Amino acid sequence: MKKVIYLLAFVAVFFTSCDPLDEVYTELDAQENPIVGESKFTLTDEDYDELGLNFGNFSSTDDAKAMLPDFLTDKFPVWGEGSLAEVTYDLFSRRSDERSLIRYTVSDDDYADLGHTFGNFDSFSDLIGFLEFKYPDPEDRVLVSLTYDYFSGSVNELNNGFLYLDDEWQFIQGFTEDEYAVMGEGFPNFSSEDEADAKIPIFLLDKFKFDGKEAGDIEAIMYKLFVVDEDDIDGDGRTDDRTTYSFVKYFIFNGSSWSVYNNVIQETLQFGHDGNTWVPDNTIRYTINSTDVAFISNAFIAIYPGPADNVGFFGSFDRRASSSNYWSDEMLLEAFNVLLDSIDPSAEEGQKYVLTYIIYNGSTTNETMSVIKTGGVWIYNN
Repeated sequence: MKKVIYLLAFVAVFFTSCDPLDEVYTELDAQENPIVGESKFTLTDEDYDELGLNFGNFSSTDDAKAMLPDFLTDKFPVWGEGSLAEVTYDLFSRRSDERSLIRYTVSDDDYADLGHTFGNFDSFSDLIGFLEFKYPDPEDRVLVSLTYDYFSGSVNELNNGFLYLDDEWQFIQGFTEDEYAVMGEGFPNFSSEDEADAKIPIFLLDKFKFDGKEAGDIEAIMYKLFVVDEDDIDGDGRTDDRTTYSFVKYFIFNGSSWSVYNNVIQETLQFGHDGNTWVPDNTIRYTINSTDVAFISNAFIAIYPGPADNVGFFGSFDRRASSSNYWSDEMLLEAFNVLLDSIDPSAEEGQKYVLTYIIYNGSTTNETMSVIKTGGVWIYNN
């Protein structure tokens, strides 16, 4: 009798725990009926630890594209094809601080040699022309702290930086004597780097208030410090005296204030689930609004008078095949081409849109279509 009981128990265990088809059925069901989700989030310190990034940032965008798909699979294990995740992360983007290797004040002879009879420059090309004349074969990353007279309504003495990088001179914004005075300095320099770091961000708010700066903008600034002349930059043969050096430091704007740039910027990537894994995806989800509908109605009133007039009046696309105001898929695609070329004229090849719009098919509801830019035109992306 015991043998029979043991046998029955074994059979029960076998059928309840050893059916290998259960996982197959689950996978097939997930593919046929995927859960579609959307998420926007910023990576946390814990996320970077999970990714094995001890410094809390990616070293390149390519690294983010390679590492984030597996991370998203773990984070959203039941999401499938059509899901979207917008991930904001920190990216290491080094901007090297520089210090002046050349300090030069343009002389009257310099202006005369280059044909500037009024003794000043009055265009950016004048400045570049002078630098190319004065330094025909500069070393890479050489910084010139240049003092010169510049005419813009009136003649002003300016001191700005010019950094030779990747075979071209780059302008670096400096400060005038008056601007140092506004920042509370009795001389045209700061007494320490800490003082510069504290005062410059405050001053930049006023300096760039009409320049349309946006969050994420990075500005290179040249400022002066009175320090030990260890490189004998003044050419007096001594390296234990003090003189003015020029330094370049980068500052970043967050939309309301400036701060010292710490070589890390925020970047956002969108990923889409293709049914198997997460891939970088540029899909933009866009809801066609009343202004867009009016635009389409006006654009197509001479081509499709009835449908165009109807959609303009009711605000919905008639999708009843039996209606004289019917918008077919082909007609909608024509409308989407005209609309997207208007709202996103510089869209790159391969850009995707998921468009949501109001339709009437016996009742008013929403419909969604996916398009992709291919060969310079928008086609359906099924």
